[in-house]
Amino acid sequence: MDLISISALIAAVAFVILVVFISRTLFRLERVFRGVESTIAETQKDLHNVCVEAVQLVHTSNHLANEAKIFVNNSNELTKDMRERAKSLDVLAKSVEEVGVTISEMNEKVRDTANNVSNTVKVSTEKMSQLANWGNTAMDLWEKYKTKREGKKRNGKSNINDSTV
Repeated sequence: MDLISISALIAAVAFVILVVFISRTLFRLERVFRGVESTIAETQKDLHNVCVEAVQLVHTSNHLANEAKIFVNNSNELTKDMRERAKSLDVLAKSVEEVGVTISEMNEKVRDTANNVSNTVKVSTEKMSQLANWGNTAMDLWEKYKTKREGKKRNGKSNINDSTV
């Protein structure tokens, strides 16, 4: 064997060894690429699921946002209504207060009137009592006068103009 043949043989063996190592490397690389491919496929599925869930979440959040807007609007209307009712209650409270003041003033006037009537009745009662006393005194005097006059008529003295009573 000459040197060229040995060289060719060494080159051929080296080439076979190189092919074996390259093919092993390529098979391993193929396995890695298959793993990467399945990982990418799973990632795509997961990403699709995440996108679907994100879309559902966006729809749900939009629905919740709309409900929140409606709730806020209803709350604002309710607050406005409560303010208006509170204002009308203020007017009612002022009216009740004024009625209370009027009743209080009326009670005071009724008390004053009752006191005046009571005092007038006392004065009138005293005057009536005095009048009754004067009437009784007048009646007593009249009775005495009549008795004296009848007594004189019996005694024979019938002087009507007698002023000695």
